[in-house]
Amino acid sequence: MHACTVFVDESGDLGLGEGSSKYITIGALITSHPDAVGRIPLRIRKRRLKKRLQRKPELKFHNSSPDIRRSVLEMVMAIEGTSVASVTVNKQGLPEALRRNPVRFYDRVCGELLSEAIVALGGRGAYRVVFDARPHNRPPSYDFGKGVGDIIEQRLSGAGLLPVRIDVSVIDSHNSSGLQVADFIVGAIQRKNERGDAAYYSIIAPAMVLEKKLF
Repeated sequence: MHACTVFVDESGDLGLGEGSSKYITIGALITSHPDAVGRIPLRIRKRRLKKRLQRKPELKFHNSSPDIRRSVLEMVMAIEGTSVASVTVNKQGLPEALRRNPVRFYDRVCGELLSEAIVALGGRGAYRVVFDARPHNRPPSYDFGKGVGDIIEQRLSGAGLLPVRIDVSVIDSHNSSGLQVADFIVGAIQRKNERGDAAYYSIIAPAMVLEKKLF
């Protein structure tokens, strides 16, 4: 059975007020070589970062230099069997019902992103999906991993693409180098949409298997 690890991150915010981002992008870095992806931050720290920056808890797209951003993205592209998928939401076009419940809308978009990415990759297989452990104001009783997993399975079942094994994990990005790399992928896509700057996006464009915009 084909096996992949999927690191999912976001760029932008769920807010709708003044000062909020116009878009929110949820992206997935899909790889059959998660260990190779996970080694990228260590390689960057050893080769590129000054000693005073090597103690940073995690690498982030938004506060890294252009050189670091390009290096991370180029290292991703050098890993065979790695794909990228994304859904970007124009929040200004959200229907009122979704505006009232942005957290559950976020979960729905995650499910849509992953199910369509799996379809684009040929359907059947085993997928370990890793999300960043951000609260998004969910009630303590709500199991985000199970909720998104159920959405994925429902969509794939409706498309006749089961059996697919989905294992959803929620991990703090401080403890996941794969999620730190995914942050750079999503940051590049969001920068293209939010600022019209496609310089970083152009590096990863050949790996895109799904790029969807909503509203």
